[in-house]
Amino acid sequence: MDSLSQGLPKRGTQPVGILSSTKNRKDQFGDCALVEIIHLHDCLRGALKALDHDVSQLSQSLKQGRRDSNVNDLERRVAGRFKVIWSVFRAHSTAEDEFIWPALQSKTGRHLGSPKYNPAECKQASRSKALRPSVIEQDEYAEDHADEERMFKSMDELLVKLRARLIDNTSSSGRMAKKKEDGFHEMACEILKLTSSLMEHLMEHLEKEETQCMPLVVKLLNKEEINDLVGQIMGKRSSETIAEIMRLAIENLEVTEREEMLTYMKQAMVGTFFEKWLAMSGWSIFSKEATRLAKEDCQDEGGDTSTAIKHVIEDSTEDAEEPVSKKARVSGIELVNPIKSQEELEQLIRAIATNPNLSPVQKNTTIQGLRDSVWKSNQKVDTSVHTLLSSDSIISTSSRSQRESLPSAYYKKDHNGKVRLIWSREEAQVKEPEISKYVPKFTASELLPTYHNGVDGTVLGCPHYTRSCKVRHPSSGRLYTCRLCCEQERENPLKEQDSYLDRYAVTEVCCMRCGALQPASKCCLNPKCELQGAPFGKYYCKICNLYDDKPNKNIFHCPFCNVCKIGKGLGIDYRHCMRCNACVLLKDDAHRCIPQRLQSSCPICHESMYQSTEPLRGLKCGHAMHLSCFSMYMRGGAYTCPLCKKSVEDMKEYFSMLDAAVRMQPMPAVYQSTVSNIYCQDCNKTSQVPYHFVGCKCHHCGSYNTRELGRVQSNHARNATAALNL
Repeated sequence: MDSLSQGLPKRGTQPVGILSSTKNRKDQFGDCALVEIIHLHDCLRGALKALDHDVSQLSQSLKQGRRDSNVNDLERRVAGRFKVIWSVFRAHSTAEDEFIWPALQSKTGRHLGSPKYNPAECKQASRSKALRPSVIEQDEYAEDHADEERMFKSMDELLVKLRARLIDNTSSSGRMAKKKEDGFHEMACEILKLTSSLMEHLMEHLEKEETQCMPLVVKLLNKEEINDLVGQIMGKRSSETIAEIMRLAIENLEVTEREEMLTYMKQAMVGTFFEKWLAMSGWSIFSKEATRLAKEDCQDEGGDTSTAIKHVIEDSTEDAEEPVSKKARVSGIELVNPIKSQEELEQLIRAIATNPNLSPVQKNTTIQGLRDSVWKSNQKVDTSVHTLLSSDSIISTSSRSQRESLPSAYYKKDHNGKVRLIWSREEAQVKEPEISKYVPKFTASELLPTYHNGVDGTVLGCPHYTRSCKVRHPSSGRLYTCRLCCEQERENPLKEQDSYLDRYAVTEVCCMRCGALQPASKCCLNPKCELQGAPFGKYYCKICNLYDDKPNKNIFHCPFCNVCKIGKGLGIDYRHCMRCNACVLLKDDAHRCIPQRLQSSCPICHESMYQSTEPLRGLKCGHAMHLSCFSMYMRGGAYTCPLCKKSVEDMKEYFSMLDAAVRMQPMPAVYQSTVSNIYCQDCNKTSQVPYHFVGCKCHHCGSYNTRELGRVQSNHARNATAALNL
């Protein structure tokens, strides 16, 4: 290490107040999830030292006038390492401001800090070993975070300028190049100085957290509360942030330290699918249990789920594989003669598209069926010559069960993980009977492109997603545009039944542009494809094998749910609640935790909610149900949760209507002295209120969601009270 790192703690030798060994950490912080933050600090320390070393080498090379490819590689390495440190440290500082300080304030009941805040005195007091209340200055930490963010931004601007100058330097020569040499020298000194200041500031900040803030957390919070606190912090870490932390851990921690870090992380994530995410993301090196979970076939994902979206289509019994000569009724038009021209097909599509009695999904599905039938009819005309050559051949009216069509090309990974071309239609040198031994065959309809907008047929995809590829079923080998399309066919009794399509087990896709079958990846591997290296969709998840090319649609993968969800991401508009094991909107301040609430079934239809594609409706009490089930349930006049009987939403307007009804309908004289003992199902309190047939209003919260426990006359009630007082 160069002179800049002298005086800074080297790896394995921590400064005073920082606990280095695992035993000392457990003695100081206990056996709780807080140790995970200590390991994260060690990761950041190691990354800062590596950044300081790389910046020193880069600065020395720039001062020596070197401008070769090694300098460019070193600059890219410095920029990449800096971006990772900035991202992780920003998430760490945000968690401190949003979770740790509020948790401490909830215990102390006050803003942490001395009445007269003096930054100079606090900095001097922070070097003391003793923990005094005046040392814990929340405002000081907030100022540190602001200073660090400014330093990170300044460093980022310098690196951007350096990158631009290195690129521009390749095209400069002569006197202009000499002037730029002086600029490189100044910039190298500036980057070196800023890196040194940043490293010193961050190292001091981490030490201050471990000697001041975290011991107070251990003192005021118990183990369960600390686990919940760390769970809240991790619930806002995106999969990208966690992956960056994992890379830092591999680079800067020993094997035993990595395993311990993961152990304490899992303490805060009990009941989530984080283990599976680790294995499927390639981080199984961190856990033996993750390796075991990676080998599971995820049968629980398909055993009790109902992910199909039911559609009602006119004349669904019609065989889509036959030519369009069978009598059918679509959009009120009877089709007796076959479609002979493109104009007739377009006229029919326009009639379907303008039919007000059909939903958008029904229109798209019906139009796709028409295109499918016309395409197959044309295919049969093309193959009629080959059919006539065989006297004993019979033209089948349905080709769904005939898997005779080959993809345009077949790419496959070898044992070394390299993708190789196995077969290509343009370069075929093997006779067709021998092709079937190693090239999969499909039906004509499977290889046929499908469209997201069935009206004009310009956007590839299906009614559920826009994408340019189909996924191959890992069990049956059939091609489906998406797993929801597979579920639709599974629910159709007239279709050939297939097994559940496990999204995690998909290994191959077929490009709908060129028809090449290939390993699942972001882009088409066929160099002759018209996509020319463009992705199959704007969004691609290698874990869920999800492709979506719809513009302005935000999707993110939650590492704790281990599924893709609609939204901008964790820490942006969502957070993951470890107790509920569900993603919750950040703006949902009224969220109530119910352990594993989405792992159960909908209380109305009793179908699984976790894998359901239908929108879910969260209730005020914390339970959830399908949105369609909620609408149907509310139409029946109910307003209480079917599970806990609490009000499903804010019922103030409805209760005010009941107040008016009570005022307008006084009770008969015989009931005016009757009182009811009630139990409120909203506030869980009992009270005694005047009886009314409209409803009994709770004295505590004003709710009419009450249950009558019994009735008594008011005079009897007074006598009973007097006897109790005696």
